[in-house]
Amino acid sequence: MRTRSLRWGSRLLTGVVVAGALACLQAPSAWAQANNAPPPAGGAAKPAAPGKGDLAAAKKHYAEGEKKYKAGDFAGAETEFKAANDIKSAPPTERYIGLCEDNLGHLQTAVDWYDKFLAHVPDKMADKGDEIRKREGEIKALPGKVHIDSTPPGASITIDDKPQSAPTPTDVDLAPGQHTIKLTETGRLPSTKQVDVAYASTQTVSVSLDPEPPAAPPPPPVAATPPPETPPPPPPPPPAEPRSKVPAYVTGGLAIVAAGVGTVFGIMTLSDKSDFDKNPTTSTADNGDTHALITDMAFGVALTFGVTSAVLFLTKDEPPATSSAAAKAVTAKANDKKHVTVTPTPMVGAHSGGAGLTVRF
Repeated sequence: MRTRSLRWGSRLLTGVVVAGALACLQAPSAWAQANNAPPPAGGAAKPAAPGKGDLAAAKKHYAEGEKKYKAGDFAGAETEFKAANDIKSAPPTERYIGLCEDNLGHLQTAVDWYDKFLAHVPDKMADKGDEIRKREGEIKALPGKVHIDSTPPGASITIDDKPQSAPTPTDVDLAPGQHTIKLTETGRLPSTKQVDVAYASTQTVSVSLDPEPPAAPPPPPVAATPPPETPPPPPPPPPAEPRSKVPAYVTGGLAIVAAGVGTVFGIMTLSDKSDFDKNPTTSTADNGDTHALITDMAFGVALTFGVTSAVLFLTKDEPPATSSAAAKAVTAKANDKKHVTVTPTPMVGAHSGGAGLTVRF
């Protein structure tokens, strides 16, 4: 019985030792996946392999990190995961560090760790890789926050030619990329800034607006040169004085008188002829010739003055001249006084006699 008991005890001890050895050889599933991950691309030289003591410490840090991550202590978990990663970098550790940074709000740092993880995702963690890629895309689509301030405050803001409702200081969310920010304020020079906004970033744009320079004084007024005076047009010539009718009246009157004289002496001539027919004498003949001559002369004068009077009555005034010289001549002529001169001229012949008149006006 004692021998059989020793054999069973020996077998039990052997089983416990083997189980302990197997337990020591086993690692956390995640750490095992890290050890089985393919080497990094590019054939880079591997760092010196950590010793067994370092691997044990890395495993301990990794386990503590998982425990704190699940408890919501992301800062503490990040410290443990980084300690494990410093000993031996592994995709699971890099993923956890990225998750810790993501939960702490350090999104750009989280993307850096996500990129490290995605560079060598183990086949067994392909689903985790898809999740990280999706999350990374969401982060890179997040706008950046820009705080815009100015000195003095209260400036109007225009971003990419689009006016903003709030003046400075204010915060705006901008999509990743280049943006143009312009600040304007009354009495100040405008200012333009080019900013490069990264995803999920935070930055401040501060601008000092310089006062506008004083306006240049206006140029002295230029004295306007008056245009040369245009001489007034010459006054219109005075209307021509109506032609005097006195010469017509005079010549008409003389024509009537001459006609009357001719008539009287004509009657006397006829009387002398009658007397000569009854008693022809030399004296009667001479008287008849004289009276006949005077009759002829009187009717000649009457005819002459009658025609002259008719011409003077029927002649119209000439129209005024248009040229200045003609206007002056007309004016001078109008200023002259009208003078009418009648000069009688006797005419005596061997067997005849008479008188003539010269009329000047």
